[in-house]
Amino acid sequence: MGEPGNLRRRRLRFLRRRRNKNETRAMTIMEHLGELRRRLIFSLAAFVAVSIVAFFFFEPILEVLLEPLCRLPDHLLGPQGCTLSGFGPTEPFMVRLKVTAMVGLICSAPIWLYQVWAFVTPGLTPNEKRYALPFIASSVFLFAVGVTFAYLTLTPGLRFLIGLGEGVITSFFRADAYLNFVGLMFIGFGMTFELPLLLFFLGLAGVVSVDQLRRHRRSAFVGIVALAAVVTPSQDPYTMLFMAVPLYALYEATIVLLRTVRKRQGKNAAGARL
Repeated sequence: MGEPGNLRRRRLRFLRRRRNKNETRAMTIMEHLGELRRRLIFSLAAFVAVSIVAFFFFEPILEVLLEPLCRLPDHLLGPQGCTLSGFGPTEPFMVRLKVTAMVGLICSAPIWLYQVWAFVTPGLTPNEKRYALPFIASSVFLFAVGVTFAYLTLTPGLRFLIGLGEGVITSFFRADAYLNFVGLMFIGFGMTFELPLLLFFLGLAGVVSVDQLRRHRRSAFVGIVALAAVVTPSQDPYTMLFMAVPLYALYEATIVLLRTVRKRQGKNAAGARL
């Protein structure tokens, strides 16, 4: 009685896969472009909506971004303290737009990441489509972890950089320069923390194996340190350490997770052949 049931499940799986392939081939180039345009418009609408909300909450958002600077001792801040300076009549407005755009990009990430995945989903197998939700959730989580680490490392990084000119250079913090620095830190950390996720899916695709990741631990550590030195805008030892250590921990976690998933896939494949 078990064999007919297995054959029926295999037949249904084959028919479903063939139907998905036929649907993918049935779409013309213009239809693909139309779908891409719709998803881009939806992603842009989400970004604009979040940015508009952030525009009206600019003051509390700016206070949060200034908190790492205000934690510095008074002798490093100079006569203006942790108040930002603007040069030119348009700079306050441009700074407001920059802050709201940064918040809009970060907070709308779940939506535009889903749109990216939904666009490539028709070309995937049913087994690969199962990873849609974990991929989106992991991407958002890792990006948020990276931004959090960037925020935590701002104060020691600023203390190190400003302390290099203590007694010689009086620091005045221009709003545009400071927020550019903060934005680069957020983007650099956020995007870099996505690399373990990319490595994991390369492992699922068979491009890299668990044994290869194990053998190249030393090379990975050196590469992570070099990447941290290049990506971090301040390039101070504190910021590099805050990026390199958790990134290598994620590398080790990727090995463990990929090994677990591979074992489970092997057991499922062995069970399907029975």
